[in-house]
Formats: sequence, C-alpha cells, structure tokens
Amino acid sequence: MFNMVRMDLYRMFRTKALYVIWIVMALTMLLTTALSLMAQEMPEPQEYIQQETEENVNLGMSVSLPTLPGEQITVLDEVYANTTAKFTALFLVIFAVLFATADINSGYVKNIGGQVPNRGALFLSKTAAMLVFTALTMIGYVLLQALFCRICFGYLVWGNISALLWYLGIQILLHYALTLICMAIAVVLRNNVFSMIIVICLCGGISALIYGLIDNLMHKLGVQDFQIMKYTVTGQIAMVPLEPSSGDILTPAVISVAFLLAMSFIGSTVFAKKDC
Repeated sequence: MFNMVRMDLYRMFRTKALYVIWIVMALTMLLTTALSLMAQEMPEPQEYIQQETEENVNLGMSVSLPTLPGEQITVLDEVYANTTAKFTALFLVIFAVLFATADINSGYVKNIGGQVPNRGALFLSKTAAMLVFTALTMIGYVLLQALFCRICFGYLVWGNISALLWYLGIQILLHYALTLICMAIAVVLRNNVFSMIIVICLCGGISALIYGLIDNLMHKLGVQDFQIMKYTVTGQIAMVPLEPSSGDILTPAVISVAFLLAMSFIGSTVFAKKDC
C-alpha cells in the first residue's frame, strides 16, 4: 500500500494539470482580491453577511466579504468569502476528476491490475494522494491570499489567527471529503465530461436549487424545518462560521468523516469490480 501511495504521489506531482490549476487559481485569486478592494471602496454600503442565520447562507459562486464598510480587509475575511462561495473547491474538484480517471483513460490500471491482490487499494492510494493535494492547495491558498492582500491593499492584517486556524482545519477536512465524492463520481461514470459537469454543478448555484427542491418536497410530506444542506459537504462548507469554536466544527467534522468513509468504500468497490 505504501508503494502505491508513493507511486500516486509521484504521478500526481508529474501531472501538468496540477500546476496549470494552481497557476489559474493564483491568477484568479489576485483578480478577486483586487475586485474586493474596489467593492469595499464603493460609496454604497456592503451588506454584512451574518453566518449565524441560516437564511443568509450563500451556496452560489458569488464572493461577498464579511467586512463592514470602513474596516480593513483581513486575510481571514478573504479566505472566508472565497471558501464560502466554494471558489477554492471548484479547482479542487476539477483536479479530483482528472486525477481519478487519468490511469483509467491511459490503460495504466489494466496493466498493473493483475499484479495487485485487491484493485480497490488503487483507489484508496489515490485518496491518500488527494489528501496531500487538498492540504497543500488550501494552505498555499491562505499564504498566497496574504501576499495578494499585501500587494492589493498595501497592508497585511491576518485577523483572528486562532479562528483562521480552526477555519482552515475544518475546511481542509470538508474539501477533502468533497474531492473524494468527486473521485467516486468519476470512477463510477468513467466519463470526464459528465463527471466534470456534475462536480462543477456541486460548486455552483445548481446545488442550491436541488437542495431547495428536496426541502420543499420534505415540507409537503410534513417534515417541517428540514434543510438538507445541513447534512451535505457543500452545505457545511458554506455554513462554517467566520470564527468557529470547537463546538461549531463538530457537525461538519462528523459529516466529513461519514462521506470520507462512504466514498472510499464506494470508489474502491467499483474500482475493484469494474474492468478499468
């Protein structure tokens, strides 16, 4: 197993798509940081988004800063705004699909499949490599965001460091669970186009529409105050508060672990049984 993980890490860091995604992500971050300064300096007051009220949770791709007019924009503010909008998740899920199907499309799995007692372990080794990718991307994102804040704003204010670490930690876990969901989808469908469409929709407003339809159906069935987004990874990504406490991360942590286990089982089972 260790050799398979090492092999997947080697293949991952040799993949050009990895660096293309990181470069595009960095350039987009620079643009959104500059735009956030322009929005902050507009005469019209910005709406301050309170995460404590569930009605204000934004599941789309619009990036809204939680910074009051006249206040300095902190790194935590920028990280929170982009993460809540699933801006960072978009790049992670795209690479997850590409990475999950690269070996299948190239025929590599067929060549080594007979040499592995359980081919499901090949999927599990990819999940280990994806954890490294997710952690590096999220940590690198925060560091780059700090650099871009200094460049665009002319100052660097981190905000509440403790809150930033808590927020980053739980978001790494949530985003890792999301990448495994996308990998499982890609392995089941074995079609890059359809898989890519689905995972991009998960990060966009279509997911909010689907959540709303399910909620309305449950309400008609007599289940009041039901909100499915509370039990989904993408919903929890948007619902983590700006300054989470240890109690605030319990629910997203449990949901993340549940999806991690479920997707690992589904992905490895399909990988083992299908003729990849």
